[in-house]
Amino acid sequence: MVKRLTIALVVAALAAPQALKAQTPDSSVSAGRLSSGSSITNPAISVIGWFQAVGGNDSTAQENPFELREAELSFQAAVDPFTRADFFLSASSEGLEVEEGTITWLALPGGGQLKLGKFRADLGKFNRTHPPETPFADRPLSTAAFTGPEGLSTSGVSASVLLPNPFDLYWDLIANAGTVPGAGESPVFEATSRSDVLVLGRTSVFVPVRESADLNLGLSYANAAAQPALQSQGSRAMLGVADVTLRWKNPRRSIYRSLIALAEITGERGSSSGAQRLLGGFGYVLYQCARQWKLGARYDWTERPDAPEHASGALALIQYQPSEFSTLSLQGRRVHDALTDRDFDSAFFKWTFNIGPHGAHPY
Repeated sequence: MVKRLTIALVVAALAAPQALKAQTPDSSVSAGRLSSGSSITNPAISVIGWFQAVGGNDSTAQENPFELREAELSFQAAVDPFTRADFFLSASSEGLEVEEGTITWLALPGGGQLKLGKFRADLGKFNRTHPPETPFADRPLSTAAFTGPEGLSTSGVSASVLLPNPFDLYWDLIANAGTVPGAGESPVFEATSRSDVLVLGRTSVFVPVRESADLNLGLSYANAAAQPALQSQGSRAMLGVADVTLRWKNPRRSIYRSLIALAEITGERGSSSGAQRLLGGFGYVLYQCARQWKLGARYDWTERPDAPEHASGALALIQYQPSEFSTLSLQGRRVHDALTDRDFDSAFFKWTFNIGPHGAHPY
């Protein structure tokens, strides 16, 4: 009996490689399975580099004539079937910091999602895009005046849900609750105690215009403790943002012709009765005129919390994109400061490039 069992085991061992070979006709299938398994256990890693050169008489545009402004490292992966983790680290001359670091529950009851961690606040459209990935070498004047040179970020919780509607439109509602920026981080907000919380709400809806175009309409509101310099207008400051985005792409020549136009208006007011209201806004158009070329223009106008006079400006750019991994642009900007009644001119060369599978940002 033992002898028969031994012979059977030997025969099975000799037949196993032939059975495995029959199930796996070539090595590429096996390699694909190993690659797929490794992607499950390792996050997608990418790096975005932002190199920039500047010239002109505007000393606020950039400190040095040539700078590697930022290297953004991203780590993104599914934690399990229900959650996703996204981490973005920003390395610059000021050091290494976590620009965003979140974990997102993807399928809550009712079809909602919940995000915890540090993230860019859902205030308007432009604030949610990381600076290297905007078309511009700078921030629009109104965003710098009300949310700072890096935009508004917070650490806390963000909840989002799709709103059912009779028009069958993609309509979302987002709520943020998080920490208030510290001293020097925001021109409008500043935390005075641990109990201070930034509260924010945003709703936006996509409206199809025709087969080749759609509109995105958005409204945002933020409320937090005011900067000490603004507390004569109330202990809390309020920001409201209205934005509209038009996207068009020729369905027959989609790789050659497209257009995006965005306009955003920001208003700021203190919480006390009769507080002064400040306004600012910008609009830009980016037109793809050939497969690798785009032309763009932007106009800015804003009042400022820290100055009695407004500022205005205009920017023009030409962009060349040899591939989806690299973008180069030449940009010229003029800013008029009504306080000093002077014009400041700048010329920029911006080059952004990425390696690795960088994930998409909000549409």
